Amino acid sequence: MQPIILYDIPSKLPKKKWAPNPSKTRFCFGHKGLPYEVIWVEFCDIVATMKGIDASPTAGKRYTVPTIKDPNTGVVVSDSHAIAKYLDETYPDKPLIPRGAHVLLETFETLYINTVMMPSFKLLMTRTLEIQNDISRQVFIQSRLKMFRETHWEDMAPEGKAQQMWAALKKNLGVVDGWYQKSGGRWIMGDTFSFADIVVVSWMVWWNAILNKQERQEIHTLHGGRWARLLADVNAECNTELGSFEEHSRSLL
Repeated sequence: MQPIILYDIPSKLPKKKWAPNPSKTRFCFGHKGLPYEVIWVEFCDIVATMKGIDASPTAGKRYTVPTIKDPNTGVVVSDSHAIAKYLDETYPDKPLIPRGAHVLLETFETLYINTVMMPSFKLLMTRTLEIQNDISRQVFIQSRLKMFRETHWEDMAPEGKAQQMWAALKKNLGVVDGWYQKSGGRWIMGDTFSFADIVVVSWMVWWNAILNKQERQEIHTLHGGRWARLLADVNAECNTELGSFEEHSRSLL
């Protein structure tokens, strides 16, 4: 089998990896034991690169990553959930989305983003700018200002609001902790590992890349160490080593 090509966004970090949505696809490959290779695409080059491989825009008519190109089938797929569905259909061993659960997991992902991520997105975007390569900084800034309907970058997360966003992130993770407690097992679907658990920890990969050491420790120790443990469990399930605390043992100001 030829390696599947994954298009991902690099950063200033030593191992380049940071983006949550491509992390979902990396976990998927690991879970299924599928070989892959990475083509790094700077933020400013995403549109041209995706058009060049005949990728389709995702929701909102946006060209984005992750996108995969499977040389074994000639298929190009964009969007992490669509990629997971494609991988299950094409390589059915060790399914990511249990039969009949596609809509439920898609709904779960939307609920998770709205519950946990939306209240703190602006703060996390300002931190993400710090690890962008210089060539992509201005494109990143302009795209995020447009996304959040702001005029000036300084208005994204001023100090007072930034503290509120940080508090909201930790508080809302408590809601998700409650979901896991009610699941009756180690995973969000009880004893069944699924793409839902990959969704949760892929955002942690992002946080571990952009938060400072103290903030990472706060997240990792919340709810009895739930999130550090879940990240380790998913890495073990997928034979991966994504987003480890040690990988990002540095402090961002």
